Amino acid sequence: MSSDHLSTCISVCTITVVTGIYVAAWAGYHLLLHPGVLWACLFNVTWALALWSYLQTSLTDPGSPASPEWQAWAQARQGERSLEQWQKDAEEEAGNLRERSWAPGKPTWCRSCRMERPERAHHCASCGCCVLRMDHHCPWIGSCVGWRNHKYFLLLNWWCFWSCACLLLTMTRPSVIEAIGISSNLSAKSILRMVMVLSIMVFLMLTGLLFALSLYAAMRNATTIEEFFAGANPYTLDSSMDNLTELLGPPGLRWLVPVPCACRRSDGTQFPTKPEALSYGSV
Repeated sequence: MSSDHLSTCISVCTITVVTGIYVAAWAGYHLLLHPGVLWACLFNVTWALALWSYLQTSLTDPGSPASPEWQAWAQARQGERSLEQWQKDAEEEAGNLRERSWAPGKPTWCRSCRMERPERAHHCASCGCCVLRMDHHCPWIGSCVGWRNHKYFLLLNWWCFWSCACLLLTMTRPSVIEAIGISSNLSAKSILRMVMVLSIMVFLMLTGLLFALSLYAAMRNATTIEEFFAGANPYTLDSSMDNLTELLGPPGLRWLVPVPCACRRSDGTQFPTKPEALSYGSV
């Protein structure tokens, strides 16, 4: 089996297992916790948005060379320099660099893919390709978080947090305290409730933390990879709202729904920078 086929199989298995966890949580809430009708409706809305966000994050191309944005960029750059010249220049430049650094306004060369790539694109060893404005590889979605699905990743953590909160806050039969309490006559049903509630508590804390960290990075227009770069971030704009708008599009209800971003200023291959950014070093 080739590495591409193996990677695809792992991704499919991961998505299937995680989707199964979502379904199990929904079934456990309704069958074991006996919520009221109105509370159940509230939970179902947040649960559906969480699952929708997860599937969008997992199934959307994060910004691979096959994405339309990359294809349009590559088409526009045809003939500027040969691949051989690109490789020669990149290797000479790489020999003078000891660590990754910023390269505002400049495409770079990937020695793994042996091709040029837009600024802020990076290579993912797990996916076997470069990704536009790559943030990180997430094993839970079986893919990377990049330019085209970063919004969905934020919403995944946001709606998972509120889905978990709704489940815990709307429990009445039993309450959270009763569900995690240990008694001398534990039944199989009470053990299932205890395991489920404790698991939901863990997911609540985990997704809440991930959302807070991801939002903080987005407000500074930084990716997880770029957090390790030396020097000031040339892509940080004048305000947190400007940085969020570049990633999510104009403020509005679309920010809360896992649908494609509208009217973003960048296409993922070129990004606005501070006026002094052109004086920064390159990768």
